[in-house]
Amino acid sequence: LTPRVKPDKLPLYRLGLKSFFEEGRSLAQISHPSVVSVLNFFRENETVYMVMRYERGRTLQEHIQKHKGEIRESFIRTVFARLLNGLREVHTHKLLHLDIKPSNVYLRNDGQPVLIDFGAARQTLSIDTPLLKPMYTPGFAAPEQYNNTRRELLGPWTDIYSIGASMYAC
Repeated sequence: LTPRVKPDKLPLYRLGLKSFFEEGRSLAQISHPSVVSVLNFFRENETVYMVMRYERGRTLQEHIQKHKGEIRESFIRTVFARLLNGLREVHTHKLLHLDIKPSNVYLRNDGQPVLIDFGAARQTLSIDTPLLKPMYTPGFAAPEQYNNTRRELLGPWTDIYSIGASMYAC
């Protein structure tokens, strides 16, 4: 199979595949109950696949909508303390999430939060990785993510800002 990519966009496509594969490799090394578990990652059919553990539950966004105005401080403290522990592990592995928001926080049926959707996590903390155009969600993105391609302005603090915005959404 050949990807349906315009010839002039092929180098960027290949860079994206490489970044996604490296992201899968980094995520597969993380073993934390608050970070999605990557079981496998591989190249096939001119693309890259990531196999993740299936989780039962709902997103924090769905929880907020269902319990509008009724979310207790104790719930917020518990969920975000666990989430921050998982995020510390992500940052320890030199990876940034860069798109933390309530729809990217999954609440298992037992209440344990899981950080999901590392699709924007193309920016690592290492300097030797090429920088792709950042993706972000307005309202949850840190100021340095808007109209910015300078790597040195992004860091763990960028994810922490989004955690704060997600707490506020609760």
